[in-house]
Amino acid sequence: MAKLVRSNKSCETAIDLVLSQVKSSSDSLVTAKDVKGLSRPMAALEALATLAKRNVLVRVGWGLYYLPKDTLLGKSKATQLAIFEKTFAGKFRPTLTTAANILGLTTQIPARPQFVVFTKSRPRQFSDIHIVLRRDLEAISLPKFEGAFLELIRDGGACAVTDPAETFRRLRAILRDQIPPENLNILCQATLHEPARVRTILGALLESSRIDNEYWEPLKGSLNPLSKFHFGQFSDLPNVKKWQAK
Repeated sequence: MAKLVRSNKSCETAIDLVLSQVKSSSDSLVTAKDVKGLSRPMAALEALATLAKRNVLVRVGWGLYYLPKDTLLGKSKATQLAIFEKTFAGKFRPTLTTAANILGLTTQIPARPQFVVFTKSRPRQFSDIHIVLRRDLEAISLPKFEGAFLELIRDGGACAVTDPAETFRRLRAILRDQIPPENLNILCQATLHEPARVRTILGALLESSRIDNEYWEPLKGSLNPLSKFHFGQFSDLPNVKKWQAK
């Protein structure tokens, strides 16, 4: 009987810990991997399942749980966007108009948020989200803002409604002031896995923005010196010829 008492106490401690952590989460979503402080790996899974059985949490995906909140209209529900971002954390990037909007290059907001997802098969449970499936790249985890920046470059700036000069001014300000050095390094590393056209545009932007050459020289070195590239909306950059523009 003593062992049972200790076991029950341990279980309730795990439940309290899980509940405390999901309450402090910005989106009220939690998986077992999010739970810290438990010595037994299965304890978090068991605690989450128990909280769902008690109707404290709602299971909204494979291993994903949501803590509803009281509102004037009743219990809140997890949004499809929040579930998507939690499910594919580190495996998605904003793209197209969504990316341009995040970067301040358009005020347009698409009816369905647009994201690239790095996965083998297309997820079908997110009807409110426009998903671009990409199998041709090794997924490199990028913060949401830096992911949007890379996708805008990949698209040649086509979804920016600003003129080329304003687009360049805005992106230069982002590179100088809004992306910290550690994230800039991750962005450049991720770009090395992109097509050569993307590498050359980002390299030209970095150099034109007077970013330290340690960031853009690996991009320059990865290019075939005999190749020529279309720069899209970035064709007016002052150094495009140096970066092999057509």
